[in-house]
Amino acid sequence: MAIKHSDDPFWWNVSQKYGKMIPSDEYQKLKPVLDSLSANTQNTENQNTQNTESQNIPKKVNDGGCLIATATYGSELAPQIQQLRELRDGKLLRTESGSSFMHGFNQFYYSFSPTIADWERESPVFKESVRIAITPMISSFSILNYVDMDSEAEVLGYGISLILLNVGMYFVAPIVVIYKVRRFV
Repeated sequence: MAIKHSDDPFWWNVSQKYGKMIPSDEYQKLKPVLDSLSANTQNTENQNTQNTESQNIPKKVNDGGCLIATATYGSELAPQIQQLRELRDGKLLRTESGSSFMHGFNQFYYSFSPTIADWERESPVFKESVRIAITPMISSFSILNYVDMDSEAEVLGYGISLILLNVGMYFVAPIVVIYKVRRFV
């Protein structure tokens, strides 16, 4: 568990994963509990890695949560977060190309996601803006629930297709709309 001091000296961010804020005097009371939880989490992760290895499933690549989506939807138990986790663990990490993609993606994603998640916790308006922005992308991932991705070729094909779909939704479509509007103005 990461302990991060917020801008307000009265509050401590106990967990970037859950975004719980507690008064600093309460932190001193909770520190032994937090330390034991951290130790239990590390033991569980070690057991999960051993179980994964025994099933010939590649090791999990940076088993961090989806910080932005968790901050947006308020809980790791939200259906949208469960969908992302199931896609990662159940389909992507079962192939070499999926594991490689997740490794590269995580290096990029975790370079900025803690900051975005903090901004979401601080500003309800920003949180709703992010929700509006990421909902179409998360919805597009549901396409993968209806396909079998058991081979490297299938993961690559569906993955590239989904990336192109999202690039079209987020970049090409707005550019076309802006171009058409400017032509009429």
